[in-house]
Amino acid sequence: MMWNNLVSRLANVVLTHDRDEFTWNLDQHGVFSVKSHYLGLINQIPNNMNKRIWKLKIPLKIKIFLWFLKRGVTLTKDNLAKRNWQGNQQCCFCHENETIQHLFFDCRMARLAWATVYAAWGIPKPRSFANMFGNWLNGLTKNLKQLVLVGTTVFCWWLCRNAVIFYNKKSSFLQVINSTTHWLCMWAILQQPTSQDTLVAASHFLAHVVKVFFCPGTWVAV
Repeated sequence: MMWNNLVSRLANVVLTHDRDEFTWNLDQHGVFSVKSHYLGLINQIPNNMNKRIWKLKIPLKIKIFLWFLKRGVTLTKDNLAKRNWQGNQQCCFCHENETIQHLFFDCRMARLAWATVYAAWGIPKPRSFANMFGNWLNGLTKNLKQLVLVGTTVFCWWLCRNAVIFYNKKSSFLQVINSTTHWLCMWAILQQPTSQDTLVAASHFLAHVVKVFFCPGTWVAV
């Protein structure tokens, strides 16, 4: 994600043989000063998606988790390895190495879960977190965007493999979806009254889709 952002910024840069010059963008004369730096820090406008994350009506620890995902610093095995962790970097759901991109989008369990979300809600799988926090939800109403982000947050949280890694529990695709429907219903009460029924209905329909396609006669919706 960071590499893609860097490439997009450098795409329009044209190199010449002229001597390089350094300018300070926070001063009209291009000269650094502590004052201009201070004013730049206190007047900077936060990213709109950051605002949206912190305004979500969900538990604080989930907001922090989503913010970490956006920044690409969640402690997946590849990020742990950057901190000199020497453990096995293999994904606990398949045989590929675990990265944020792989765990939440490319792993076979992730793809199956996203396919179910698409079948239930008609929302296509985002390509990456840069896409998810970018233009993925363009075209949806503001209210629906908030509800979708809540659902996506829950989905990402429960797709996280901590239960497998730290508690040696077996995890399956159906457990991920079951947890998603449960927490969507639990957190519906945190939303605006006009949105609560929508979130509960979305949760129940997700459970219904799984029941019809994967385990008829055995699924119990929360």
